[in-house]
Amino acid sequence: MLSRPFIVLYLCVFVATMGISMVSPLLPVYAKDLGANGIWLGLTFSSFAIVQAIAGPGIGRISDRYARKPFIVIGLVVYLIAALGYLTADNFYQVIGFRAFSGFGTSAIFSVARAYIGDMTPAGREGRWLGTFQTADILGFGSGPVLAGLVRQFIGFDAVFVAMAAMMAISTVIVMVFLPNQTPRTEHEKRTSRAAEVPFRTAITNRLVAALTLFSALTSLSFGATLSFLALRLEDDLGATPALIGLAFTAQDLAGGLFQPISGTLADRWSRRAMVTIGLSLTACLMVVLGLAESFWLVMAVLMTMGAVNTVSFSAGSAIQVVAGRRVGMGTMLGLFSFGNGVGIVTGSLVGGLMKDLYGTPAAFYFGAVALGFGAAIFAVMTRGLRVNEDVVHGSHVPSAEPAPEAT
Repeated sequence: MLSRPFIVLYLCVFVATMGISMVSPLLPVYAKDLGANGIWLGLTFSSFAIVQAIAGPGIGRISDRYARKPFIVIGLVVYLIAALGYLTADNFYQVIGFRAFSGFGTSAIFSVARAYIGDMTPAGREGRWLGTFQTADILGFGSGPVLAGLVRQFIGFDAVFVAMAAMMAISTVIVMVFLPNQTPRTEHEKRTSRAAEVPFRTAITNRLVAALTLFSALTSLSFGATLSFLALRLEDDLGATPALIGLAFTAQDLAGGLFQPISGTLADRWSRRAMVTIGLSLTACLMVVLGLAESFWLVMAVLMTMGAVNTVSFSAGSAIQVVAGRRVGMGTMLGLFSFGNGVGIVTGSLVGGLMKDLYGTPAAFYFGAVALGFGAAIFAVMTRGLRVNEDVVHGSHVPSAEPAPEAT
């Protein structure tokens, strides 16, 4: 596992997500100061997902045919430009515009990096490999907000954007210098050559691929409806300071980071389908508590619990993505997952903004909980009877062209 590509991508994603998460929770607050409200606040958080939904499948598909590295570099440069763009914004429309532009970066960095890791992952170890790799996301997103809160409180907003730009520049250098420019064809030859040629219309008819895409959309919808307004709820409703807001976001992600390796290993030993369903259902319940909570420290406790519970579903879901990627093309699968993620975040943030305007901020959390509950039920139904593990024969995997009954 600890090969040079794995370590380079881990460091890249960690530094990149730390930079991204420094500004993401603060953008709705920033836009509010510039005159945005309701749906506009939701778009401030989620406009990147519109571009992500459009660009994600194509980027994943092309990276299957050619190389992963150039897309990761381009994505980091896009985020660097967006970070500097926020500094020039005079109104919330410009903030939304630069946020939308960063959607290209989201599609190129995270989907393609996971596809690269998926290419290297041995059969039967998907949970452990992807679970370990996801700690880069979680720890990066966890450390960014608390750093941003301190920078914002003691230096100012502009310094946060400068810090994000610096993070993107560091990640770009790491990838350009140290990441091998290998393609799926070079590394896996015949094993992936057929999968890389599967058209989108064929890939989406695979029930496992369709279930994962819908799973991505519905879960992202719920998080778009809640994370878009969490900082506002903490600041406006509960009176939290910028440093405490950063601490709240950090607590959730760090709790998830600590639990991620355990849940990743569990995903290789237990029913992945059950882990996804249980994890999503528990998270839905916790979102209701977030809407009801009247104490900052209660919100902190709930967020930490959510961080640990989220890893149960995400570790299993990521492992299933690798299995599906071997059937239709790793970049194709991750691109479709990125599409679902983008559609879900946009829908969730817009509807969440409408709910906030009509019924108050807690209503966005209740809507998110309902969406996540439906997502858990739909995923369970769509994956019933499907195999989400692959057989291992003498250290290699034997992929099945069509899903077989799941062995739990």
